[in-house]
Amino acid sequence: MRSKRAWTLQSFILCFLFNTALLLVFFFMARQALSELYSWLDPLLTAGAAELPKDLHQSLTNLEQSITQIHRFLAPVVFGLGGGITLFLWFFVQLAGRRHLDRIRREDDTASGVSPEVAGEGVGVSEAEPGHVQPSPQGAIQMLSILQRQGRLVDFLHEDLHIYDDSQIGAAVRSIHQGCKDALHEYLKVEPIFEEKEGIEVEVDTGFDSGAIRLTGNLTTDAPPFRGIVRHRGWRVTHVELPHSTMQQREDWILAPAEVEVV
Repeated sequence: MRSKRAWTLQSFILCFLFNTALLLVFFFMARQALSELYSWLDPLLTAGAAELPKDLHQSLTNLEQSITQIHRFLAPVVFGLGGGITLFLWFFVQLAGRRHLDRIRREDDTASGVSPEVAGEGVGVSEAEPGHVQPSPQGAIQMLSILQRQGRLVDFLHEDLHIYDDSQIGAAVRSIHQGCKDALHEYLKVEPIFEEKEGIEVEVDTGFDSGAIRLTGNLTTDAPPFRGIVRHRGWRVTHVELPHSTMQQREDWILAPAEVEVV
Protein backbone atom coordinates (compact mmCIF):
# COMPACT_ATOMS: atom_id res chain seq x y z
CA MET A 1 0.00 0.00 0.00
CA ARG A 2 2.83 2.38 0.86
CA SER A 3 4.58 1.68 -2.45
CA LYS A 4 1.34 2.40 -4.34
CA ARG A 5 0.92 5.75 -2.59
CA ALA A 6 4.54 6.65 -3.32
CA TRP A 7 4.11 5.73 -6.98
CA THR A 8 0.90 7.79 -7.19
CA LEU A 9 2.69 10.89 -5.88
CA GLN A 10 5.82 10.37 -7.94
CA SER A 11 3.92 9.73 -11.17
CA PHE A 12 1.85 12.89 -10.68
CA ILE A 13 4.96 15.03 -10.07
CA LEU A 14 6.70 13.58 -13.14
CA CYS A 15 3.67 14.09 -15.39
CA PHE A 16 3.18 17.62 -14.07
CA LEU A 17 6.80 18.68 -14.60
CA PHE A 18 7.07 17.03 -18.03
CA ASN A 19 3.80 18.51 -19.35
CA THR A 20 4.55 21.92 -17.85
CA ALA A 21 7.84 22.08 -19.73
CA LEU A 22 6.16 21.06 -22.99
CA LEU A 23 3.32 23.54 -22.49
CA LEU A 24 5.71 26.42 -21.82
CA VAL A 25 7.69 25.64 -24.96
CA PHE A 26 4.52 25.35 -27.03
CA PHE A 27 3.04 28.52 -25.54
CA PHE A 28 6.07 30.71 -26.26
CA MET A 29 6.49 29.25 -29.76
CA ALA A 30 2.80 29.83 -30.56
CA ARG A 31 2.90 33.37 -29.21
CA GLN A 32 6.05 34.12 -31.22
CA ALA A 33 4.45 32.72 -34.38
CA LEU A 34 1.34 34.86 -33.85
CA SER A 35 3.47 37.94 -33.28
CA GLU A 36 5.42 37.33 -36.49
CA LEU A 37 2.23 36.79 -38.45
CA TYR A 38 0.71 39.97 -37.00
CA SER A 39 3.87 41.91 -37.86
CA TRP A 40 3.60 40.69 -41.45
CA LEU A 41 -0.10 41.59 -41.75
CA ASP A 42 0.05 45.02 -40.13
CA PRO A 43 2.04 46.81 -42.90
CA LEU A 44 -0.21 45.33 -45.57
CA LEU A 45 -3.33 46.66 -43.84
CA THR A 46 -1.90 50.12 -43.16
CA ALA A 47 0.55 51.28 -45.83
CA GLY A 48 -0.55 48.95 -48.66
CA ALA A 49 -4.25 48.83 -47.93
CA ALA A 50 -5.15 51.04 -50.93
CA GLU A 51 -3.35 48.72 -53.37
CA LEU A 52 -5.10 45.55 -52.20
CA PRO A 53 -8.34 44.28 -53.73
CA LYS A 54 -11.36 44.77 -51.52
CA ASP A 55 -11.98 41.04 -50.97
CA LEU A 56 -8.34 40.39 -50.08
CA HIS A 57 -8.27 43.37 -47.74
CA GLN A 58 -11.38 42.10 -45.95
CA SER A 59 -9.90 38.60 -45.64
CA LEU A 60 -6.66 39.94 -44.20
CA THR A 61 -8.61 42.13 -41.77
CA ASN A 62 -10.57 39.10 -40.57
CA LEU A 63 -7.33 37.17 -40.23
CA GLU A 64 -5.82 39.97 -38.14
CA GLN A 65 -8.84 40.01 -35.84
CA SER A 66 -8.63 36.23 -35.46
CA ILE A 67 -4.95 36.48 -34.57
CA THR A 68 -5.77 39.10 -31.95
CA GLN A 69 -8.47 36.88 -30.41
CA ILE A 70 -6.21 33.83 -30.43
CA HIS A 71 -3.42 35.83 -28.82
CA ARG A 72 -5.80 37.02 -26.10
CA PHE A 73 -7.09 33.55 -25.17
CA LEU A 74 -3.90 31.61 -25.92
CA ALA A 75 -2.73 31.25 -22.31
CA PRO A 76 -5.99 29.98 -20.72
CA VAL A 77 -6.71 27.62 -23.62
CA VAL A 78 -3.20 26.12 -23.73
CA PHE A 79 -2.75 25.70 -20.00
CA GLY A 80 -6.35 24.61 -19.38
CA LEU A 81 -6.15 21.96 -22.08
CA GLY A 82 -2.69 21.05 -20.89
CA GLY A 83 -3.97 20.52 -17.34
CA GLY A 84 -6.61 18.11 -18.60
CA ILE A 85 -4.05 16.23 -20.67
CA THR A 86 -1.76 16.05 -17.62
CA LEU A 87 -4.48 14.44 -15.48
CA PHE A 88 -5.40 12.05 -18.28
CA LEU A 89 -1.76 11.03 -18.77
CA TRP A 90 -1.19 10.70 -15.01
CA PHE A 91 -4.18 8.37 -14.69
CA PHE A 92 -2.83 5.93 -17.26
CA VAL A 93 0.75 6.16 -15.98
CA GLN A 94 -0.23 5.36 -12.39
CA LEU A 95 -2.60 2.60 -13.56
CA ALA A 96 0.19 0.95 -15.53
CA GLY A 97 2.62 1.45 -12.66
CA ARG A 98 0.28 -0.09 -10.09
CA ARG A 99 -0.26 -3.13 -12.28
CA HIS A 100 3.49 -3.48 -12.62
CA LEU A 101 3.96 -3.23 -8.83
CA ASP A 102 1.22 -5.81 -8.24
CA ARG A 103 2.83 -8.19 -10.70
CA ILE A 104 6.23 -7.79 -9.03
CA ARG A 105 4.68 -8.33 -5.58
CA ARG A 106 2.88 -11.46 -6.72
CA GLU A 107 6.11 -12.82 -8.19
CA ASP A 108 7.95 -12.10 -4.92
CA ASP A 109 5.17 -13.72 -2.87
CA THR A 110 5.22 -16.78 -5.09
CA ALA A 111 9.00 -17.02 -4.82
CA SER A 112 8.83 -16.75 -1.01
CA GLY A 113 6.03 -19.32 -0.74
CA VAL A 114 3.29 -16.87 0.29
CA SER A 115 -0.07 -17.37 -1.41
CA PRO A 116 -1.85 -14.34 -2.94
CA GLU A 117 -4.72 -14.80 -0.45
CA VAL A 118 -2.35 -14.34 2.49
CA ALA A 119 -0.40 -11.57 0.80
CA GLY A 120 -3.61 -9.59 0.14
CA GLU A 121 -3.45 -5.96 -0.88
CA GLY A 122 0.24 -5.36 -0.29
CA VAL A 123 0.30 -7.20 3.09
CA GLY A 124 3.11 -9.72 3.52
CA VAL A 125 3.72 -12.31 6.19
CA SER A 126 5.58 -9.84 8.40
CA GLU A 127 2.67 -7.41 8.37
CA ALA A 128 -0.17 -9.91 8.79
CA GLU A 129 -1.42 -10.34 12.33
CA PRO A 130 -1.93 -14.01 13.25
CA GLY A 131 -5.45 -14.77 14.32
CA HIS A 132 -6.80 -11.42 13.15
CA VAL A 133 -10.07 -12.48 11.58
CA GLN A 134 -13.12 -10.37 10.89
CA PRO A 135 -15.58 -11.27 13.68
CA SER A 136 -18.93 -12.70 12.68
CA PRO A 137 -21.83 -10.27 13.09
CA GLN A 138 -24.20 -13.15 13.85
CA GLY A 139 -24.32 -12.54 17.61
CA ALA A 140 -25.01 -8.81 17.21
CA ILE A 141 -27.69 -9.48 14.61
CA GLN A 142 -29.27 -12.09 16.86
CA MET A 143 -29.41 -9.68 19.84
CA LEU A 144 -30.86 -6.93 17.65
CA SER A 145 -33.47 -9.40 16.41
CA ILE A 146 -34.41 -10.20 20.02
CA LEU A 147 -34.76 -6.49 20.88
CA GLN A 148 -36.94 -6.05 17.82
CA ARG A 149 -39.11 -9.05 18.66
CA GLN A 150 -39.67 -8.16 22.32
CA GLY A 151 -39.47 -4.36 22.21
CA ARG A 152 -39.97 -3.30 18.58
CA LEU A 153 -36.71 -1.35 18.90
CA VAL A 154 -35.95 -1.17 15.16
CA ASP A 155 -39.48 0.04 14.41
CA PHE A 156 -39.09 2.78 17.02
CA LEU A 157 -35.69 3.94 15.76
CA HIS A 158 -36.99 4.17 12.19
CA GLU A 159 -40.14 6.05 13.17
CA ASP A 160 -40.44 9.76 12.35
CA LEU A 161 -41.04 11.25 15.80
CA HIS A 162 -41.59 14.78 14.52
CA ILE A 163 -45.22 14.01 13.66
CA TYR A 164 -46.07 13.03 17.27
CA ASP A 165 -46.30 15.13 20.40
CA ASP A 166 -44.42 14.35 23.61
CA SER A 167 -47.35 12.62 25.30
CA GLN A 168 -47.77 10.18 22.40
CA ILE A 169 -44.03 9.43 22.35
CA GLY A 170 -43.97 8.89 26.11
CA ALA A 171 -46.81 6.38 25.96
CA ALA A 172 -45.09 4.41 23.18
CA VAL A 173 -41.69 4.45 24.88
CA ARG A 174 -43.05 2.68 27.97
CA SER A 175 -43.81 -0.55 26.13
CA ILE A 176 -40.56 -0.36 24.11
CA HIS A 177 -38.55 0.24 27.29
CA GLN A 178 -40.16 -2.68 29.10
CA GLY A 179 -39.73 -5.10 26.20
CA CYS A 180 -36.06 -4.22 25.64
CA LYS A 181 -35.37 -4.36 29.38
CA ASP A 182 -36.88 -7.84 29.62
CA ALA A 183 -34.77 -8.97 26.65
CA LEU A 184 -31.56 -7.71 28.26
CA HIS A 185 -32.35 -9.36 31.60
CA GLU A 186 -33.19 -12.63 29.88
CA TYR A 187 -30.11 -13.02 27.71
CA LEU A 188 -27.44 -10.71 29.20
CA LYS A 189 -26.11 -10.02 32.66
CA VAL A 190 -25.18 -6.33 32.83
CA GLU A 191 -23.53 -4.78 35.88
CA PRO A 192 -22.41 -1.21 36.59
CA ILE A 193 -18.67 -0.50 36.58
CA PHE A 194 -18.99 1.72 39.65
CA GLU A 195 -21.24 0.58 42.49
CA GLU A 196 -21.40 4.18 43.74
CA LYS A 197 -24.29 6.26 42.47
CA GLU A 198 -23.82 9.18 40.11
CA GLY A 199 -22.76 12.35 41.94
CA ILE A 200 -20.66 10.46 44.53
CA GLU A 201 -16.94 11.22 44.84
CA VAL A 202 -14.66 8.25 44.11
CA GLU A 203 -10.94 7.53 43.81
CA VAL A 204 -9.41 5.99 40.68
CA ASP A 205 -6.37 3.98 41.74
CA THR A 206 -3.16 3.19 39.91
CA GLY A 207 -3.48 0.55 37.20
CA PHE A 208 -7.12 1.30 36.36
CA ASP A 209 -8.57 0.00 33.11
CA SER A 210 -8.65 2.92 30.67
CA GLY A 211 -11.17 1.03 28.56
CA ALA A 212 -13.59 0.80 31.47
CA ILE A 213 -13.01 4.23 33.02
CA ARG A 214 -12.75 7.45 31.01
CA LEU A 215 -11.34 10.44 32.83
CA THR A 216 -12.70 13.91 32.01
CA GLY A 217 -12.56 17.35 33.55
CA ASN A 218 -9.51 19.10 35.00
CA LEU A 219 -6.61 16.64 34.70
CA THR A 220 -3.81 18.55 36.41
CA THR A 221 -1.55 15.52 36.73
CA ASP A 222 -0.91 12.37 34.72
CA ALA A 223 -0.13 10.21 37.74
CA PRO A 224 -2.94 8.35 39.54
CA PRO A 225 -4.66 8.10 41.91
CA PHE A 226 -7.33 10.53 40.77
CA ARG A 227 -10.30 11.83 42.73
CA GLY A 228 -13.45 12.85 40.94
CA ILE A 229 -17.23 12.74 40.73
CA VAL A 230 -19.04 9.83 39.08
CA ARG A 231 -20.95 11.30 36.16
CA HIS A 232 -21.90 7.93 34.67
CA ARG A 233 -21.60 4.58 36.38
CA GLY A 234 -20.74 2.73 33.18
CA TRP A 235 -21.88 -0.77 32.24
CA ARG A 236 -20.15 -4.07 31.61
CA VAL A 237 -21.53 -7.36 30.33
CA THR A 238 -20.53 -10.18 32.64
CA HIS A 239 -22.52 -13.02 31.08
CA VAL A 240 -24.13 -13.73 27.70
CA GLU A 241 -26.55 -16.58 27.13
CA LEU A 242 -28.14 -16.25 23.73
CA PRO A 243 -30.37 -19.04 22.43
CA HIS A 244 -28.96 -21.40 19.85
CA SER A 245 -29.05 -19.54 16.57
CA THR A 246 -30.45 -21.02 13.40
CA MET A 247 -29.27 -18.03 11.37
CA GLN A 248 -26.87 -18.59 8.50
CA GLN A 249 -24.18 -16.19 7.33
CA ARG A 250 -25.77 -13.99 4.68
CA GLU A 251 -25.72 -10.47 3.31
CA ASP A 252 -29.37 -9.56 4.02
CA TRP A 253 -30.01 -10.53 7.64
CA ILE A 254 -33.69 -10.82 8.55
CA LEU A 255 -34.33 -9.02 11.85
CA ALA A 256 -38.07 -9.46 11.74
CA PRO A 257 -40.18 -11.03 9.00
CA ALA A 258 -42.71 -8.87 7.21
CA GLU A 259 -46.29 -9.60 8.21
CA VAL A 260 -49.08 -9.84 5.67
CA GLU A 261 -52.66 -10.37 6.82
CA VAL A 262 -54.55 -12.40 4.26
CA VAL A 263 -58.10 -11.13 3.64
